[in-house]
Amino acid sequence: MKISNLLYILGFASIAVSATNYLKGKSEDGKDEAVKERDGLFVGHWAPTFFILGKIAEDRKM
Repeated sequence: MKISNLLYILGFASIAVSATNYLKGKSEDGKDEAVKERDGLFVGHWAPTFFILGKIAEDRKM
Protein backbone atom coordinates (compact mmCIF):
# COMPACT_ATOMS: atom_id res chain seq x y z
CA MET A 1 0.00 0.00 0.00
CA LYS A 2 1.27 3.42 -0.90
CA ILE A 3 1.86 5.94 1.86
CA SER A 4 -0.29 8.48 0.01
CA ASN A 5 -3.26 6.08 0.05
CA LEU A 6 -2.75 5.47 3.75
CA LEU A 7 -2.73 9.21 4.44
CA TYR A 8 -5.94 9.68 2.41
CA ILE A 9 -7.60 6.86 4.38
CA LEU A 10 -6.50 8.50 7.63
CA GLY A 11 -8.00 11.79 6.42
CA PHE A 12 -11.38 10.20 5.76
CA ALA A 13 -11.20 8.26 9.04
CA SER A 14 -10.54 11.47 10.98
CA ILE A 15 -13.64 13.01 9.39
CA ALA A 16 -15.71 10.01 10.49
CA VAL A 17 -14.29 10.05 14.04
CA SER A 18 -14.80 13.80 14.24
CA ALA A 19 -18.44 13.57 13.18
CA THR A 20 -19.07 10.72 15.61
CA ASN A 21 -17.53 12.55 18.56
CA TYR A 22 -19.26 15.81 17.70
CA LEU A 23 -22.68 14.21 17.37
CA LYS A 24 -22.23 12.24 20.59
CA GLY A 25 -21.66 15.55 22.33
CA LYS A 26 -25.01 16.92 21.20
CA SER A 27 -27.39 16.25 24.08
CA GLU A 28 -28.56 17.85 27.29
CA ASP A 29 -26.25 20.34 28.96
CA GLY A 30 -23.50 18.34 30.61
CA LYS A 31 -19.77 18.69 30.90
CA ASP A 32 -18.98 15.27 29.39
CA GLU A 33 -20.90 16.17 26.25
CA ALA A 34 -19.02 19.45 25.87
CA VAL A 35 -15.70 17.62 26.07
CA LYS A 36 -16.77 15.16 23.37
CA GLU A 37 -17.90 18.03 21.17
CA ARG A 38 -14.53 19.79 21.54
CA ASP A 39 -12.70 16.53 20.86
CA GLY A 40 -14.73 16.12 17.69
CA LEU A 41 -13.76 19.57 16.48
CA PHE A 42 -10.10 18.96 17.35
CA VAL A 43 -9.94 15.67 15.44
CA GLY A 44 -11.72 17.33 12.51
CA HIS A 45 -8.72 19.60 12.06
CA TRP A 46 -6.50 16.58 11.34
CA ALA A 47 -8.21 15.77 8.03
CA PRO A 48 -6.74 18.62 5.94
CA THR A 49 -3.27 17.80 7.27
CA PHE A 50 -3.59 14.15 6.23
CA PHE A 51 -4.93 15.13 2.80
CA ILE A 52 -2.09 17.60 2.21
CA LEU A 53 0.53 15.08 3.32
CA GLY A 54 -1.08 12.47 1.06
CA LYS A 55 -0.91 14.84 -1.90
CA ILE A 56 2.74 15.66 -1.17
CA ALA A 57 3.60 11.94 -0.93
CA GLU A 58 1.73 11.30 -4.19
CA ASP A 59 3.58 14.13 -5.99
CA ARG A 60 6.97 12.93 -4.71
CA LYS A 61 6.39 9.50 -6.27
CA MET A 62 5.84 11.10 -9.67
